[in-house]
Amino acid sequence: MIAYCKMHGLGNSFIFFDEMNGEFANLKKPETIRLLCDARVGIGADGVIFMLPPRDPKHHCRMQMFNTDGSEAEMCGNAVRCLAHLFSKRQLGVSQILIETSSGVKEVALVSSSQGESFYKAQMGTALFDLVATGEQLPADRYKPLTWKERTFEPIYVNVGNPHAVIFLKSPMSSDEMKTAGAWLETHPNHPRRINIEFVEVINRNEAKIHIWERGCGMTQACGTGATATAAAGIKLGHFDQKVTVHMPGGDLLIEQDSKGTLFMTGPVQAICTGQLAPSLSCRLNRP
Repeated sequence: MIAYCKMHGLGNSFIFFDEMNGEFANLKKPETIRLLCDARVGIGADGVIFMLPPRDPKHHCRMQMFNTDGSEAEMCGNAVRCLAHLFSKRQLGVSQILIETSSGVKEVALVSSSQGESFYKAQMGTALFDLVATGEQLPADRYKPLTWKERTFEPIYVNVGNPHAVIFLKSPMSSDEMKTAGAWLETHPNHPRRINIEFVEVINRNEAKIHIWERGCGMTQACGTGATATAAAGIKLGHFDQKVTVHMPGGDLLIEQDSKGTLFMTGPVQAICTGQLAPSLSCRLNRP
């Protein structure tokens, strides 16, 4: 029997498998990930996370993440908080956890717990604004204007562990418009590796409201790296001070930037359920 845990951060939900003492390579096929994330025939989630032993013994664990479409992602802010919670519950007494990700080591610390919800603060590193250098954006001489239905988008490109196009809206957009535009922007030729999209409304110097189209997932309730990218872009442009509350459909995250440019994200984690995959589902997942 294969055990799993399901958790969410602000409605951004994930299925977790513990590979600290075993291996689930058979679950990491794109078609398997898609099935697990499908609420009609699987468990249902925005992604699947594997907790593995760290490569460096000074760290506590390693995160491997897959999107709902089966593609592998570098990082996820909500997922890294959830993984810290999972590790701390299985290794009692550890409240400051060092997690290896494909975009570096993230330090995540427990802030508080109340009524079944735990708050964690994660160090998210510094923002990178040159996505041409990383191959995630076409250079200026090949870049085409992002004109969609008489609206021209001018994103601020940010990498905070994964790539984001942050769009500060000059006029409102409906949910359907953001969904359609998000899908179009994710796969636009200007973004050769696909990209995450944030549609941003600036409320004041310490608050923003965003909607997120996640690469490989679609519209989601919340995105930790998206909130972080939004704050970093807004601080760079002078829209925000160093501390920003980012409102999303699933709830709020607090993003802070220190004097060295390091970004920190604080937000909640909540366990949903634990269980075991039914033999019939395990059999289907193991089909060649």
